[in-house]
Amino acid sequence: MEHSKLAWEDVSKFEEIKGYGQHVWRHHEKYFFVTDEGGIAEQRVVYEFPLELFQLLKSGEKTLKEIHFKLKNDCWPPNVTQEEANRNFLRQFPEALRGNPKAQGLFTKSELGKILPEGAEILASKD
Repeated sequence: MEHSKLAWEDVSKFEEIKGYGQHVWRHHEKYFFVTDEGGIAEQRVVYEFPLELFQLLKSGEKTLKEIHFKLKNDCWPPNVTQEEANRNFLRQFPEALRGNPKAQGLFTKSELGKILPEGAEILASKD
C-alpha cells in the first residue's frame, strides 16, 4: 500500500489509539499507521490503515509487525519458521552442508543421504 499524503505533523494532532506505542491513530472514522522506515536515514511514514486491518490488530489475530509488513508490502509476511527457511535454503544449496555439523543437524540421516553432495561426510543429524 502507498504512504498517505499526510505527514507525522498532521497525524500527531489526531486521536492516538492507546496500547500501540504511538503507531495507531484515528481521525473521525479513518485510521492511520505511523512507523519509521529506512536504513541509516530513517523517515517517519504514515499509512492509511483500513478498518479491517485495525480489527485484526485489535483482536490480537495480527501483530503490529505483521500489520506493518502488510501495509508496506501489500501482502502478509511469509508463514515459515526460520528453521524451515534455513532447511529450504540448504536444500537449494547443499554445498553449504559440507563440513557443517550445525546445518546438517537440521536434517535426518536419510534426508542428508539424499541431499548432500556425493562424497560429503555426514557429521551430525537427527536420527
